Amino acid sequence: MTEPMVPNPRHLRLRELLAEAEQRAAEVRTAYRRVVQAMQSGKVWTGPAATAWTEQADDRHRRLARLAQRVVDAVEDELRRHPPLVTRAQADAARRELAGRL
Repeated sequence: MTEPMVPNPRHLRLRELLAEAEQRAAEVRTAYRRVVQAMQSGKVWTGPAATAWTEQADDRHRRLARLAQRVVDAVEDELRRHPPLVTRAQADAARRELAGRL
């Protein structure tokens, strides 16, 4: 007889982490947007220094968004490696490992 399947604690934790990472990535994607748009309007600050600063802010905004997406992608990859259901023994072992008792 096969052992009944139960929710995988590691999978559950990773789903929580993914939700948090997605939320933070969404925040990051908009972090510099208003500043960059205001600077690009030419009504806030103008001149060579303003142009250079705006380009740097825009570059940082894009880089930060890419890095945040890489975190989301990494968590998604890890989530795919862990099935949503495992045997009770596997779930118990995962709980012990997550608690640092292994």
